[in-house]
Amino acid sequence: MSERQVPVGREAYPTAARVRLQDLAGKVAVVTGGASGIGKGIARVFAKHGAKVVLADLPGEALTAAAAELGATAVAADVTDAASVQALADAVIERFGKVHVVVNNAGVGPIVSFDDLTLDDFRWVLDVNLWGVINGAKTFLPLIESHGEGGYIVNTASLAGLTVVPGASAYSASKFGVVAFSEALAQELALRKSPVGIAVITPALVDTNIVAASHKRPSAIAKDAEAEDVPLPPGRVLQPEDVGRLVVEALGDGEFYIITHPEFLPVTQARHAAIEQAHTRAAASNAQLPQ
Repeated sequence: MSERQVPVGREAYPTAARVRLQDLAGKVAVVTGGASGIGKGIARVFAKHGAKVVLADLPGEALTAAAAELGATAVAADVTDAASVQALADAVIERFGKVHVVVNNAGVGPIVSFDDLTLDDFRWVLDVNLWGVINGAKTFLPLIESHGEGGYIVNTASLAGLTVVPGASAYSASKFGVVAFSEALAQELALRKSPVGIAVITPALVDTNIVAASHKRPSAIAKDAEAEDVPLPPGRVLQPEDVGRLVVEALGDGEFYIITHPEFLPVTQARHAAIEQAHTRAAASNAQLPQ
């Protein structure tokens, strides 16, 4: 298969060659959005496994405190700005000489009706959630490949990247984008036998402050209306460190999809069932067309 050929059908999944990273000791790991929430939880577990952790987040007391707590290196960065992400990479290389793992985790999660979202709101969500991932991958992938020791890029999506709920038009657009981007990149790297693996996390109910970050929205709509909670079915609420443990396990096993809440399988199955039904209807309709 040439590099320009793309696998089609069920053979396209699993989406990546089985790159395994079974020992984090001494590895350099960068976590964006690392000052709190899932990012901090992943960083904490990485540190417990002996990784040299770099926390990247917007400048502030939270970043400084998290780095001190975890014994990590703090680097202020704005993932929406490619130059800022490049400066982050430069700082990591200057300090450690190489990088093995990058977790593109920074995210915002306003659950607001489409009518109340401005175009600036959409750009903000896509800039942070999707472009932040793209900027991270574009900047760090060549650095991870360059040393030949292998590594991983882990992208944080969401259950909202596998299904949708009302009020999540911007959020799900960004998270579906993260899943699709990760799948496509994983296939490309597998085709050229890259030593770098790709994984995507699709968390559901995790104890984080992502919704609280909505106060940073660029618009002042509905008299400072607060983002609503995501209307998900009842389920377990995980701690950020639980997600970190699942990430470490997945990297060791070479898994692409990191599912935190398997109890939501019926939710994703319902969406795929609707797509399959549409294919069945299309097959019947196409049978009546000229061949």
